[in-house]
Amino acid sequence: MGFREKYARLGERYDALEKPLDRFFCPLRKRAAEFVKGKVLEVGVGVGKMLPYYPPDIELHAVDAVPEMVRIAGKKAEELGLNANFYVMDAEKLEFPSGSFDTVLSAFVFCTVPNPERAMAEIHRVLKPGGRAIFLEHTKSDCRLLNWLFLKPLDILLGVLLDDNTLRETHVLARKYFEIEHEESHYRGIVRLIVARKPGEESKAFKDRGA
Repeated sequence: MGFREKYARLGERYDALEKPLDRFFCPLRKRAAEFVKGKVLEVGVGVGKMLPYYPPDIELHAVDAVPEMVRIAGKKAEELGLNANFYVMDAEKLEFPSGSFDTVLSAFVFCTVPNPERAMAEIHRVLKPGGRAIFLEHTKSDCRLLNWLFLKPLDILLGVLLDDNTLRETHVLARKYFEIEHEESHYRGIVRLIVARKPGEESKAFKDRGA
């Protein structure tokens, strides 16, 4: 059973299961939403945990690979009075033209996507030159002891339950594709907020000249 089937079986129970973590993660979701603007794509919207924090002046599009999650997020958006468009779509294969969005955001997604490299490349593709990518993600800690004593056992448990991988280095992967503007490490690096920029045409030309 893959992650789609596992998350589909959880459905609305996922919100309740994650409730104990809201006091730690929701302030970070609110912080991440402060960086979005313009036409925004949320990759891996899940049950819509980010939705209450988006500013009202954006054009929001949101995707998730699990139809049940998209349905729950759409219902939550209606309750919030939020104007948003939802799609069933894989992060590794975004069905949007290149350069479609001013901002792309993912929140606690890269620990689950089967092919993080491909998903990162897709985010880069659908962003406009000069557009902003925001990642709020579980990552491998800076503390080796914490990785072995906490994250490794948790990784095994969540791998069985949800196909999650808590030891990925999404912050390192993001640097391969984007210029990092801002990075915050929380809880000894177990969670990181990364604000990055896709180089614009002027930046690309500057680099091509070897400057």
